[in-house]
Amino acid sequence: MKLSINRELLIKAINMVVKAADKRHRFPILANIKLVLDEQFLTLTATDLELELTTRFAIPAGACIQSGATTLPAEMFFNICKSLSEDLVVIDAPDETSRCVITSGKGRYTLSVLPAQDFPSIGMAAVSTAIKIAQGDLIGLIHHTRFAMATQDVRQYLTGMLFDMNDNKLTAVATDGHRLAVAHRLLGESYQANKVIIPGKAVAELERLLLELAKTTEDSNVVELGFDDEFLQVGLALQDEETGTALQVSLSARLIAGKFPDYQRVLPTNNDKVASFNKDEAMDVLRRISVLNSKENPGVLLNFDGTDLCKVGVTNKAHGEAEEVLNVGYRGDGIELTFNEAYLRAVLNVLDGEICLEMNQPSSPALIYQVGDDLHQYVVMPMRL
Repeated sequence: MKLSINRELLIKAINMVVKAADKRHRFPILANIKLVLDEQFLTLTATDLELELTTRFAIPAGACIQSGATTLPAEMFFNICKSLSEDLVVIDAPDETSRCVITSGKGRYTLSVLPAQDFPSIGMAAVSTAIKIAQGDLIGLIHHTRFAMATQDVRQYLTGMLFDMNDNKLTAVATDGHRLAVAHRLLGESYQANKVIIPGKAVAELERLLLELAKTTEDSNVVELGFDDEFLQVGLALQDEETGTALQVSLSARLIAGKFPDYQRVLPTNNDKVASFNKDEAMDVLRRISVLNSKENPGVLLNFDGTDLCKVGVTNKAHGEAEEVLNVGYRGDGIELTFNEAYLRAVLNVLDGEICLEMNQPSSPALIYQVGDDLHQYVVMPMRL
């Protein structure tokens, strides 16, 4: 194959898929991007066999010098294209060789290639369920919950995000066993009840692509999510602002098998102690006293004495201690409990305005939400000291 193409457009297309390449190099070809060229289109694909990203776009007349296909090392190819100074890039990968030559201006780069016919595919969803949701709502669901997913856990289902579809509501849930994030959005129509667990990497890439889409489209733009028992399938149409080229991007992800925890049972309903406070004031207090926090001492003590003042403290045996007072509205008997400061701050980070913290016992889960907002709920487990 041989192609002459605009550098910025090529970078944009590579950026759409490069994160799906397998950096662990279990199989060498999984670290590559597959390029397929014909007279009208260039298609780029990357996969780690759990997630597959593909982008396809129309190329100008004459851009295809010789049709064909090859695979190039993903990160190296991307970095080369980003470092080039000229607008025009020529990619030449003759079928009879194992080398690809990339030229631009006075620069010439040679990369080893692997045969395109050896590049694997994870397959396509035989969509049995397809839901439509506004792109802004989908971004909101992911943004308000993704931080609570486990990054590493033997319970693989905790490293993903639950999508719970029930009638005309979609609920996104994430938990790492220490905290729980729940977000709801209403859909434009009713759907059959279904639950799927989407891998964390797929969630992150879907959010990234949606944010790219949001740069050129309205929040009300509708996105379709397709599911079967094994896969998630999403197709997006993105616009390259500089060249005006439309990029068709598709995401396929292998769903996580397993039973997700019953999040509705985790949400506490018997809390009799309630504190309300301003999010920004609380974040400022946490930011200041967290200077004394460390990996070994991540806790922050909240002391509610039954008044409208909360003592917020950190004790670090190696370095000292800090205490500040936060103004709150409080109802109930006094209580003292300790939270992981990073967990508490992560929840507050996705909320605004007046925050409500409901508690029961020093060792019982606490419920956090934004006053007047019934779309987002968070549970944080106090630390055991």
